[in-house]
Amino acid sequence: MLDAKCFLFFAIFIFACSAVAQAFPSEEQLKSKLRPGLTPDEVVALFGEPNNGRVVPCVDCTFTYLPPLGSLTVEKEGYVGVQIWFTDGRVRDWRVYTGNPSYAEPQMPPEVRRFLWLFGIILGIGIISKLIIRFTPVAAVVSNEVAQAFENREIQAEKLPTEFRFITQETTLEEVIEKLGKPSRTVKVPISAERGLGYALVSSKTSDAAIVTFEYDLPYHAAVIVMPEFPFEKQNRIRAIFYRPIQPELAEATQ
Repeated sequence: MLDAKCFLFFAIFIFACSAVAQAFPSEEQLKSKLRPGLTPDEVVALFGEPNNGRVVPCVDCTFTYLPPLGSLTVEKEGYVGVQIWFTDGRVRDWRVYTGNPSYAEPQMPPEVRRFLWLFGIILGIGIISKLIIRFTPVAAVVSNEVAQAFENREIQAEKLPTEFRFITQETTLEEVIEKLGKPSRTVKVPISAERGLGYALVSSKTSDAAIVTFEYDLPYHAAVIVMPEFPFEKQNRIRAIFYRPIQPELAEATQ
């Protein structure tokens, strides 16, 4: 879904830019790009087709570039066009036309700029939200539920994916890792010492009490969070497991 939004944004951006582009060279483009010796095809590649059309082959001919009347908006004498002469199929000379009012290079309409700015903000928020969802540990999102499972010593085997159902409170963390591989991440989840029944202390400060969880990512933002007994080492037995099932709404948000 987000990729489609990106495509739509760039399509709108390109369309908006094309809308203000003209087959007419600005005065700055003439000064920097037009030079004697260019062929008609090279001039067309630089500035587009001339207003007066072109004869093929253009050996001894002229190109005339005039801006749309709506772009003559500068209330002073200035640039309003150019005529280019070719001799033997090469640019020989050119004449710059001036007038009042003079030419102002078209700008993207303010309404389009505001729309693109707003769309860009919305798209940016969507991308940031997607990254937050993707990289935020599940244990941090459901920390209260994880703490409750730890306190109650819950292992609801019937709710777990099949490959996790071998785990009991006699299984060590090391055995889990040997069978299922390394967890996706290790996350510390804050918990009160009272809720942890004295097992949650990872520091000498009660205010810093936490449990160490081992999180296994599953498809569609599901996860199994394994919690061993204190001090949360490989040789410790499993105290609790929390299963976060598939989250369809999160899966859709990150597609």
